[in-house]
This record gives sequence, structure tokens and C-alpha cells, in this order.
Amino acid sequence: KVQQLRVVAMEEMIAEAKSDRLEHLEAQAMKSLQVAAREYAQPVFPNAMIVGDCVITHLLHKLDLLSKVKIMVVDTFHLFDSTLPFLKELEGKYDFQAEVFKAEGCDTLEDFEKKFGMGLWKTSVDEYDRAAKVEPFQRGLKTLKTDVMINGRRRDHGADRAYIDIAEVAPIGGGLAKLNPLAYW
Repeated sequence: KVQQLRVVAMEEMIAEAKSDRLEHLEAQAMKSLQVAAREYAQPVFPNAMIVGDCVITHLLHKLDLLSKVKIMVVDTFHLFDSTLPFLKELEGKYDFQAEVFKAEGCDTLEDFEKKFGMGLWKTSVDEYDRAAKVEPFQRGLKTLKTDVMINGRRRDHGADRAYIDIAEVAPIGGGLAKLNPLAYW
């Protein structure tokens, strides 16, 4: 009987610790988002609609910051079929309008294939990445005059991100500040 009571006490302690940690992490993320919205003129959140990005979208809504923080989406023309309809659901649920960027001069997959060739992602991954991802992403940040970029990077996303902090300050003299509200999640 004593052993059972100890087990129950330990399980309760574990549950409480998990709950406390989640509350702390959420509060920390929310504070960072508030700082971004308060201290920067043009905060932008590039949203890929993956789980972490949906958490950030929810927190921005919870803080009533979706009118201040611009949501940017890059349409590579090779997204999952459900991605853009899911974006519309998010826009409706959270009452915002995403800024969608596509490859320069391309409105459709047909335009993209006409300009860059069929199956570019198969023949030249580097060129595909540049044309469909990097260029529209960089153009989006520039067009939106981004001064702080909010993203869903976390320390558990690999060795390159193992030591990221919740914020990366812009270099003196210019540059882009980065906010990683989920860094410690």
C-alpha cells in the first residue's frame, strides 16, 4: 500500500511538472511575440503551416497580434494538395490574410514550368530551390520591409540549431533580427 501511494505521488509530481513546463514555455513564447510586435515596425512570420507554425499562429491570435504581424507564405507550386486549403481555413479561423509569394513572374505551375522547364525539382534541386523557395522568400521579406522575422525553429531541429536562442539580434548597422519563440520547446 505504501509503495502504491509513492507511485501515485510520483505520477502526480510528473504531471504537475509537465503542466508547469508547458505553461512556462507558452508564456515565454507569448512574451517574445509581444516584444516583436511592440519593438519592431514590420514583424513578419513566414508560415509553412507545419505544427510549430500553427502554434505560433494560434499564439499570435491569442495575443490579438495578427493585425500587426504579417503572415507570409511561399507557394512553391509543389505543396501538398491540402496546404493552400488549410491556409484558407487558418485565415478564416484566425481572421488574417496571408501574403503569398511565388516564383518571380509565375502565377501557376504551368507558368513555372514554362519559365523553368518541366520537373525542375528532379533535374536540378539547387535551381528549383533557388527559383521556387529562396527567391520568393527573400523577395517576400524585402517587399514586406521585414525588420524582425518570426519563425518556428527549435533547438531539437538538429545540430545547426542546437544552440539557437529565443532571439537573434540584428547586427549593428542593419540586418534582420530573428525571433525563435519555440526555441526551447
